[in-house]
Amino acid sequence: MSDGLKQRIVGAIVLGAMGVILLPLLLDFTDPHKIDRSSLIPPAPSIDAVKIVTAKRPAEIKDSSEVDKVFDVSRLQPVKETDTQYHGLDKSGFPQRWYLQVGSYEDQGAAKQLKQTLLAKQYKTFLKTVKIQKSVFHRVYIGPKIDRQSAISDKVEIDKLLATDSIVLKYMSQ
Repeated sequence: MSDGLKQRIVGAIVLGAMGVILLPLLLDFTDPHKIDRSSLIPPAPSIDAVKIVTAKRPAEIKDSSEVDKVFDVSRLQPVKETDTQYHGLDKSGFPQRWYLQVGSYEDQGAAKQLKQTLLAKQYKTFLKTVKIQKSVFHRVYIGPKIDRQSAISDKVEIDKLLATDSIVLKYMSQ
């Protein structure tokens, strides 16, 4: 064999080997529609259950009637137009509270129906029974509100919704 032929054969083998090595690097033979299903999310940690001990009220502490004061309608007074205070603390240091009296009915069923209507409209309502002279009335209230402006805005919405004239009331502390 001649030297030229040997060099050509060796060159062809070297070029073939280089093609076999470099061709996969240059061309991507993977399926383009294949989805990588390997997860990068680490495995879930092992969590031990913790027992939560609930606090118990000490015997020497008596139950407070502060919650009852929030719904004490005997201290509610209609708001005067000259009253310029819209929020803040009252004399006892609690936030001022504003209520909206939506209706007053002698029929308890009508009062409950109005309460359910207002609850369906996402208003915080409650029902209180008051005795005026010899008659018993069931009043529907919305509140408490922490500022007068939100009570007034609710009044506008309620008056439009129910075609009524609700009353904005202020809680008067001692």
